[in-house]
Amino acid sequence: MSSTNEPRDALDEPRSRSMGADSRSPDVEASLPSGMRVQVRRRFDGGWASGFQICAAQPRGGYLVRRLSDRAVLPITFAEAEVRSDPV
Repeated sequence: MSSTNEPRDALDEPRSRSMGADSRSPDVEASLPSGMRVQVRRRFDGGWASGFQICAAQPRGGYLVRRLSDRAVLPITFAEAEVRSDPV
């Protein structure tokens, strides 16, 4: 692999914090309430997937997320940059 300043994957480095500062941005701000419908960032292609909700905020930052189709809580913590409100 070549070493560049460009991130290889959309999730390798968070985007500029200024994106979340704009109230018109779909990116989620700091604290999301439990039960809020969200989209999560797909790690495969960097796109957004619907059909999830916030299960709980983690004390060290990030969120536990529940998949709505089967109500399963996903086994990883999602960073704030990896979730945004679902426009549905």
